[in-house]
Amino acid sequence: MRTLTSFFLLSVLLAGCASQGKISWGKHLVYRDAGGAPVMQIDYPSEDFCRRVESVAAANAKCEPASTAGVLRAQATLWYNPPDLQVLAHYQDLAACQKANSQMASGVHLEKPCTAK
Repeated sequence: MRTLTSFFLLSVLLAGCASQGKISWGKHLVYRDAGGAPVMQIDYPSEDFCRRVESVAAANAKCEPASTAGVLRAQATLWYNPPDLQVLAHYQDLAACQKANSQMASGVHLEKPCTAK
């Protein structure tokens, strides 16, 4: 079973080669549960980059213009290499953050560990 971090790395790596997917707006890639509540958010540097990642991400992930970080209670800073990119990730709670980042995929470095907000 892949960890969320492994999936994110794969998403980022594939985004560089992915064709443009469906049109959406915003640089916050928000993952929502079946009820529509945000469970995780990754902040990317631009709308374009977010859309490229969205095109290869899970179906419950969409780029959104407004951040949902205010309702998510934990965060970590990740470094992807390639493409030499730092991102801030927000999680539902500290346990979810720690679980998602317990095993880092090749090329992913936990720049700043999980902290509660």
